Amino acid sequence: MKENKNNKTNKAIDALKNGLIPAGPPQEVIDATLKKLSKIDDGFDTAVPKRIKTIKIIERIKAMKSFTKFATAAVIVVAAVLSVSIFVKSVPAAFGIEQVIDAYNNIRFLHVKQFRGEQMHGEFWIKSDELGHVTKARYYLPVTEDGIKLITWTPERTEVWFKSKNSFLICQTNRIEGWMQSIKEQCQPKLVMQKLLEDQKAGRVDIDIQKSAVIVATYKTKPRKEIYYIDQATDLVTHIEVYNIKDSKELLTSEFFDYNSPIDEKIFSLEDEVPKDVTKINQLTQLIGIPQGNMTDEQAAAETVRQFFQAMIDKDYKNAGQIYSGISEEKMKEYFEGKLNVTAIISIGTPTPYPKCGPHSFRVPCKLEIIGTDGQKTTWEPYGPFARCGDDENHPDRWIIHGGI
Repeated sequence: MKENKNNKTNKAIDALKNGLIPAGPPQEVIDATLKKLSKIDDGFDTAVPKRIKTIKIIERIKAMKSFTKFATAAVIVVAAVLSVSIFVKSVPAAFGIEQVIDAYNNIRFLHVKQFRGEQMHGEFWIKSDELGHVTKARYYLPVTEDGIKLITWTPERTEVWFKSKNSFLICQTNRIEGWMQSIKEQCQPKLVMQKLLEDQKAGRVDIDIQKSAVIVATYKTKPRKEIYYIDQATDLVTHIEVYNIKDSKELLTSEFFDYNSPIDEKIFSLEDEVPKDVTKINQLTQLIGIPQGNMTDEQAAAETVRQFFQAMIDKDYKNAGQIYSGISEEKMKEYFEGKLNVTAIISIGTPTPYPKCGPHSFRVPCKLEIIGTDGQKTTWEPYGPFARCGDDENHPDRWIIHGGI
């Protein structure tokens, strides 16, 4: 006795859900299956709108010669209702998705450029271990509050070359690792979609795939829209555009290059690149600044300036250098000996916030008595000084002078 059309349709649907590809059914079963699949969501993740289509998977299916007409047609409809999490966890090997997941998890090297309009905002080189954790990074920032910076990072050591100031800082920080990890994860559609789906479920964002390999995320809690462009050959993000939806102004564009092209280890240290006359500050070998203790931020800023100028009066260039960002005694003498002869502190005014250089930065107005090269005493009011805390991440309560003299 022939199996009726409805039974064949149900078996076809069950086969698809279980990752099996039925072969060679008659056209009537194809039509019935498509009709029924378009109405059901039983057994699928319904947290994702049906308009989110897995265009990538469909294209792979079409490219596989072993698939029948039924398999291609039916999977297109299944793809419209399956969630991304189901694709990642449950789609069988025949779909080719395992290779894509492997590619996601095995990005060891990455080169990224960021732009604001036509202007370069930053350039990054990132290395990861076999588990996907960032282990080394190098990045170039052409526009910052301190001018041009070139930075390298490892868990043990961070090097910052302040090109505009001709200074070189060696320190240890954990802040950079999370930033580099987030940049790396932005290029991986699997991780992007997981995050967007979480935000969508929480009601923070609307997700749409407007056309092949373009994901659009429009946020409800902030005036922001993100557009992800995906390379259909590699299943990786080629670039991301971020817009302010109030005025359609483009805020940032990130472009991803050189996936898994090995990066020369030499670029992850700046020691051989910085000029010989650079001002070197090594926070790994000294404790910089003064402790805040029970002082308020304003009191600590004023006390930092007072102790610095008292050290200058005492000709204690070693102590003055530790307060002045950790500059060496030799460099302090080079900068100030015979050029700035402070003999007395006349007054130290009320510190005022200077947010341009951080949330704990202050300008501290002061008046000083100095002796000029002609031997005459005069009153001098520097345009700063500027004091702040937190430059030494391991000792965030230590205050330094970072400019304005």
